[in-house]
Amino acid sequence: MKFPSWHSLYISFISVIKRFPFVIAFALLGCIAATICVEVQGVNNQLYGWCIRLIMVADLGLVLSLSARLFSESRNFSSPKRYGLTALAVLLAAVLLFALDPLRREADYLRFLLLALAFHLLVAYVAFIGKNQLNAFWQFNKTLFLRFATGALYSGVLFLGLAAAIGSMNLLFNFKFEWDTFAILWFLIVGLFQTVFFLSGVPQNIAALEHESSYPKGLKLFTQYVLLPLASVYVVILLAYELKILIQWSLPKGLVSNLIIGYAVFGLLALLLIYPIRNLEENKWLKTYSRNFYFLLIPLIALLIWAVSVRVNEYGITEQRYFLIVLAIWLSFITIYFLFSKRQDIRIIPISLCLVTLFSVYGLQGAFSVSKSSQIKQLEKLFIKYNSFRDNRLQPVQKRIDSADNERMRNIIGYLLSRHGFKSLEAISPVDPEKIEKHYVTSFKTSPPNREYQDYQIRQEVKDSLFRFWRISDRVLHNEGIETKRLRDFRVEQDEVIDIKGYQRLIVFNSNLPNQEFPVITSQINGQPFSLKIDPKNNLQISLAANAISVDPKELLEKLLTKAKSFKQNPDESYLIVPVEEMTLERNLQNLQLTIRFDRVKGGYERYQNKDILFYSGMVLIK
Repeated sequence: MKFPSWHSLYISFISVIKRFPFVIAFALLGCIAATICVEVQGVNNQLYGWCIRLIMVADLGLVLSLSARLFSESRNFSSPKRYGLTALAVLLAAVLLFALDPLRREADYLRFLLLALAFHLLVAYVAFIGKNQLNAFWQFNKTLFLRFATGALYSGVLFLGLAAAIGSMNLLFNFKFEWDTFAILWFLIVGLFQTVFFLSGVPQNIAALEHESSYPKGLKLFTQYVLLPLASVYVVILLAYELKILIQWSLPKGLVSNLIIGYAVFGLLALLLIYPIRNLEENKWLKTYSRNFYFLLIPLIALLIWAVSVRVNEYGITEQRYFLIVLAIWLSFITIYFLFSKRQDIRIIPISLCLVTLFSVYGLQGAFSVSKSSQIKQLEKLFIKYNSFRDNRLQPVQKRIDSADNERMRNIIGYLLSRHGFKSLEAISPVDPEKIEKHYVTSFKTSPPNREYQDYQIRQEVKDSLFRFWRISDRVLHNEGIETKRLRDFRVEQDEVIDIKGYQRLIVFNSNLPNQEFPVITSQINGQPFSLKIDPKNNLQISLAANAISVDPKELLEKLLTKAKSFKQNPDESYLIVPVEEMTLERNLQNLQLTIRFDRVKGGYERYQNKDILFYSGMVLIK
């Protein structure tokens, strides 16, 4: 495989700019936004959020403008029509810039992925709408597939080579190129080099492809010896498992859905790749495989529907279950079409999947509206069980909540707040979550400058406030049967006066700050080098010359958790007020006496993470 020369790259670049100016503009916008993201992450969360949205819109705008160009070329549109259609694509991308806000609604990340999938599928068939050119359709997408794979190889080699060169400069000349340099390099290569290389191979004369009959031997080998064996392994495992659950009459496991999706993906991709050669005399077995694939898919679709329905009946619909339901319907449609249709139009696969994906993004029938409504109904049922749902509002629970119900309430509320934002509870909550949020935004204005973590912290505070309002316990029963405490926030009284009499130094520490904002603090004490840092295990490391001590804040947390009931809460019950002596540790280091005074410790035990300490801050007094 020959790498392209610099001259050929230059010619291709000029040609691509003339043919796809808006596509290149979106690629450049995405690279700039990604570069800014790397530099401002953890420093300016508002700018970081806008850059994330720009990256999303750049990707969507790139594919939309490419689709507009391909459609215009297939219809031989004049320049005004061509630019008018491209302007509509740009306008749609601009609308999505304000519609997507993933830092406030996690569900927008998934919305972006769905839109990206739909728009990429649009590229595959947009130039063939209303045209009977099945061979041209296959040849066109074969070219795109091979061009993308080749570009990915070139991009990978180019990145590794340049990254090694930069790393050697760090080693040989003591340069300070850090991770952000490599990240920016990756964005430039993938965003610009890969894009230009891919676009330079997009066929121009699409009509001529109808008479193209070339079929790469490597593609046949890949399909015959990679995709088909993989699909066969999946189907054997799945049919054996289906036989097992029928014999034992047991419920299917959730993992079976992923295996069925894997079989469908590998199988359909293999069928698309062998489409031109399936009817050749020497490949009769491929035609047999094509038909048997859909017959074997029928029991697997039934198994998929069974597995999803069991969990929907028990826990309601989430986005993941919604997509499994839609996927089962789509696979049923594809199976029926290819078993009974004489035309066997393979364009039906990307067209139908594109429409189904767009159908799932927005609207009352979309994945997010349906899953949100389903989980709200599940939450209402739980509150009705405890006679705490009145006037279409969730009221504080007056009874002792069963541990399993308690955990489900917390999970559903946490899911709604994180995935759909504070407005998702507006209709059923007697208190306004957005007002609680505004209160914490005001109270956190003087917090450390790690705004990304600050936003997360505010969401946690709002969630904890709602749990306290509804009297949902902060104690939950784990699957293992161990009852443990949830997160607690311990703070020293804000107006506490610090007595520094007799101390020579005061050094502030804060686990919230990332490494670039909180480097090792160094100083000279009695002529010896002194340093203070927070290590990767979140411990406080204090050293003087060659001697060092490590302070594990988990020990303090354990003590505070055991005494939590004895501490009073602040007026809005968002944290516990702790006497300063309970938050103070004394340590000795050589001839130094260290008073380590924490002003805040937040942590506890979490079910899904192995983290006890979430945040701590304070100061070290030295004498």
